[in-house]
Amino acid sequence: MRGPGFFDRRVRGFRIVELGAMSVLAALVVVVYLAKDGAGDKRADIDRVQEQIVAEQDQIRLLKAEVAHQEQPERLEALAGQYLGLQPIAAKHEVDAGALADLARVSAPAPVAKPASAGTPVSPAGASPAAAVVLAPTAAPPPAVSAH
Repeated sequence: MRGPGFFDRRVRGFRIVELGAMSVLAALVVVVYLAKDGAGDKRADIDRVQEQIVAEQDQIRLLKAEVAHQEQPERLEALAGQYLGLQPIAAKHEVDAGALADLARVSAPAPVAKPASAGTPVSPAGASPAAAVVLAPTAAPPPAVSAH
């Protein structure tokens, strides 16, 4: 029993099955070419991104070196002295951590009921306005003490 004459039918000397197979083969060649071309484009994109990563890592290294230079204690000390007039604390102003509590008890100021600015009239509670007293400017606070 023989099937339909489809497989035996010829067009210009070629069987239809052969023509179909050649067209499928040509389509596969085109698809493979396009896939390889797309992969090449992706590879170029990956290479470009890798170069950007390397450049960014170089920039990060450069910035870290710049930060290290800018944060050098000697440089900051020189700038503080030059622009702000600050100097390192003298050794006679340094105390150890155990002496801080004693120092705080000795130099603790008396509590003030209500702070007022210099030159502001202050009157005692219940007194007449004529009994107002003008506060004189206070002396500068003592220098801060650091513990090392």
